[in-house]
Amino acid sequence: MSHLEQATGILGEHFKNYIVIVQDDENPDFFDMVHSCPFATTGLLLEAQKYHHAQLNAVGNLEDHFEWIEEEPEGEEDEGDEF
Repeated sequence: MSHLEQATGILGEHFKNYIVIVQDDENPDFFDMVHSCPFATTGLLLEAQKYHHAQLNAVGNLEDHFEWIEEEPEGEEDEGDEF
């Protein structure tokens, strides 16, 4: 039995509705999702998304607080500036 099957077995014993979303370190472009009920999954995901956005907005508008700066790796400076 996989770890995911073990986790969902335990959740199924104690909760009516659940969603488990996992991502393996070895395959970051893939995720696996298990849920108890497809209808409850929709509601749970929508409410979780609202809660998640509220937490992020409590910190502030994250898009306004970050400025992306590209740094050149050491040793790759402009060649024209050497004297």
